[in-house]
Amino acid sequence: MSKVLLVGKGFPDRGGIPTFLNTLRHGELGELHQITFLNVAHFDTPEGGEVTAGNISRTLRDARNVFRMAKGQDIVHIHSALAPAVTVGRAGLLGLAGRLRGAKVVMHAHGGNIETWLTTRRTRALMRLAMRPTSHVVAVWSAGEQTLGRALGPGRVSLIDNGVDTSRFVPAETDNHPPRVLYVGLLTPRKGVLDLIEASRLLRDEGVEHELLLLGGMPDEGPEAAEPVLAAAEGVARLLGTRPPEEMPAEYADADVFCLPSWWEAMPLSVLEAMSAGLPVVASDVGDVSRLVTPECGAVVPAKDPQRLADALRGLLVDPELRRRQGEASRRRAVEAFSSTATARAIDRLFHDVRHGDHA
Repeated sequence: MSKVLLVGKGFPDRGGIPTFLNTLRHGELGELHQITFLNVAHFDTPEGGEVTAGNISRTLRDARNVFRMAKGQDIVHIHSALAPAVTVGRAGLLGLAGRLRGAKVVMHAHGGNIETWLTTRRTRALMRLAMRPTSHVVAVWSAGEQTLGRALGPGRVSLIDNGVDTSRFVPAETDNHPPRVLYVGLLTPRKGVLDLIEASRLLRDEGVEHELLLLGGMPDEGPEAAEPVLAAAEGVARLLGTRPPEEMPAEYADADVFCLPSWWEAMPLSVLEAMSAGLPVVASDVGDVSRLVTPECGAVVPAKDPQRLADALRGLLVDPELRRRQGEASRRRAVEAFSSTATARAIDRLFHDVRHGDHA
């Protein structure tokens, strides 16, 4: 059993990283290791990826807290989007604080835009500098592993799939009239929400009855980024706000189809949660989505294409039997290939290797 300082954003943040951290802390990894959690979320206005006085102050405060809390820890396990430059620099400083205390540092990269950002000599040099205190870097999707590996060199990066607690997210006997399409994520155009709203309009114009549900909160880049989504959703979609983690299984169980039309992703936990809950999935072809969503489980379509999105949703909305069949296939795939138990065991093996020198 290792002593692990887990560093990342929890409440009040919502989204992939807080959900993932919650699963790690309260799942099998929490039974295998002594985990202390440092929550670096804040209650102020989001300023993600920007050089602001608030972000600089919070980064220095968080680095001090890592340095203080890393005393006596074996591993500091940091979770970050790891792009753009501001976020990389912040992650590097937190890693340095942990390393100065004598802990091994594992950096867990979650940001689906790494592969488009980490493409120049300058950004690769910044990444190498920021990751110098880090013993190992984990990517949660295959293109991220390859991109980070090219920047950091052989043996520095490995792939560990995200996983879902399939005992919490379970199917329900739901058949709503009209069927409900659920989106879970931040309310921002980069998540493709405007594309989904337009696809819903196209389907309504054809007479395809359905209800569009948008569950999510303010984006990292600030509330102004949500304004176009809120305006477009009026009269078209029902805004559900946010939910605490313990209420999310019921939200999936109350839907008929799940849709995530993002412009970029890594390995989205919302898709895994929906699959575990027995929902057919329509999602954009970004990150490792196509590795999750096979044709038996739903459909993968190009990003930023409302018409293709509408075409994929149409068949599911008009055919309850297709929804049932693909939902059952989604559940099987989540249980067999993407359980949180498998993720916890992979991280456990990595912790062992890092502690015993198998990773520098």
